[in-house]
Amino acid sequence: MDIWKAKQLFEQNEFIQSQELLNELIINNPGDIDSLILRGRISSKMQKWGDAMNDFAAVLDLDPDNSDAKSGLEMARNILSYFTPDMFNP
Repeated sequence: MDIWKAKQLFEQNEFIQSQELLNELIINNPGDIDSLILRGRISSKMQKWGDAMNDFAAVLDLDPDNSDAKSGLEMARNILSYFTPDMFNP
């Protein structure tokens, strides 16, 4: 099993199947940056912002200069900050 199959599924919008493969890859290799980035992107597509932020933050722990993780984390934070004020100020 490798990340290429997960990427293929992601490109076909088969997010859940791709995520399942990535979960297995990450369990076996928690430091797999490519798998973490892709799983973060899938979580973003599924609007699971907390999961996405966790994956992007994990990548930044491993590689503080990773631009994909930085932009993914920033995007998730921006989306959450956009939605959150309305919850407090109806």
